[in-house]
Amino acid sequence: MPHASERSLRRRPTALLVGAVLIVLVGGGLSVAAVAMTADAGAHLDATMQRASERIAEARARFDELRVARDAAQLVHHDSGGTVLDETARMSLAAALEESAVRELEARAELAGATELLDHAAAADRSVMALGMPLRAAGASLGAQEFSGVERFAESVSDLDDPIAAVAAAVDAWHTEQERILRERYTNHVWTAGWTAELDACRGSVDLSAHYGIAAIAEHWSCGGKDFPDEPGTVITLTGVHAGTYRVEGIVKMLDQRVATIEDLPKGHELVYQTCQDGQPSTMSLTALSRIH
Repeated sequence: MPHASERSLRRRPTALLVGAVLIVLVGGGLSVAAVAMTADAGAHLDATMQRASERIAEARARFDELRVARDAAQLVHHDSGGTVLDETARMSLAAALEESAVRELEARAELAGATELLDHAAAADRSVMALGMPLRAAGASLGAQEFSGVERFAESVSDLDDPIAAVAAAVDAWHTEQERILRERYTNHVWTAGWTAELDACRGSVDLSAHYGIAAIAEHWSCGGKDFPDEPGTVITLTGVHAGTYRVEGIVKMLDQRVATIEDLPKGHELVYQTCQDGQPSTMSLTALSRIH
């Protein structure tokens, strides 16, 4: 009859075999489970990535539309320069544009971050050994993604509507005022070029440049000279010969027509207007004019 130690030795190979079988069975089960878990996590991530890609494309398209609207508002601000009676409305629009510019940068960074996150998800570890954990983490990050920066940018662009309307109203008011000024602005018609006969015709001012050797127009006091403005800074309109808008620089010389010569005429001015104050040849005034446009 064998000893107990011998019986134990005979049972050991059997136990080792059973243990080996169990390890294979358990290991095989774990491998199958790991593959299934990884596949499931990968499929879920792929679907999440597809949805995220579509959402990023939609957010980017909206961002581009918002930029077009903001650029249009910027153009309104630029084009209104010099065409408002005061700068209040333009200053408000400028402040709103500045705020919108900040929001635009934030939205741009947000979109860049979303694209980067999508790239990282595409590169997530898909090995069985990771048991799908990196895939699930990437999917969770993509699923939690929001575009609050784009929304704030949209709100800032919407906030431009009122300032734009205010600037448009201010520009309209300026044009209305310009029309009024133009209607009320002094206008002098230079009807022809000539000399004494044309002046005596009393049909308006006469271009005397050919006789004087300088750009000059003239008019008798009684024919309209008394109404010609000589206050410096006054804006007037000339029609006919020398047509344009001019700024009055004031009387630059007074001459006695009876003794003055062409050499006494003032030089260096774009145009001068001559008339005899109170109809007296001894007080012939020459008013300088500068063309504005």
